[in-house]
Amino acid sequence: MRIRRLAATAAAVAAVGVLSACSSSTDATTSSPAASSPAASASAQPTGEQSSGAQAGTAEMTALCTQMVDEKMTPEDATALAEKNGYVARVGTIDGQPQAVTMDLRDDRFTFDVEGGVVVGCTYG
Repeated sequence: MRIRRLAATAAAVAAVGVLSACSSSTDATTSSPAASSPAASASAQPTGEQSSGAQAGTAEMTALCTQMVDEKMTPEDATALAEKNGYVARVGTIDGQPQAVTMDLRDDRFTFDVEGGVVVGCTYG
C-alpha cells in the first residue's frame, strides 16, 4: 500500500514539473494569437502596456508597428523585421479568431492581428 502511495505521489510531482515547464517558452516567435489581443484594426494603434523597461513603447517600436501595418506585411515579413531590430513577435489573432498566447508582459515583443494574410494591427509589450 505504501509503495502505491509513493508511486502516485511521485507521478503527481512529475506531472506538476512537466506542466510547469510548459508554462513559458523561450521561442522567439509563435503562431499563437493573443487571447487578450485587441480586435484587428486598419491602422497601427500600438496599445501594448508600456512599462519603464528599456524597450517598451519606444519610438522605434511605434514606428515599426506603423510600418508593418502600412506596408501590409505578411506575418512572416513583419516577424523578420521585428527580429532584425532585436525584437520578438507573435500572432495574436487570425481573421478575427484569437489565438492562444501567454499573458506575460515582454518589453521586446510585438503581437500582430492578421486578416487575409496581412498584418492589420500591431501591439507591443
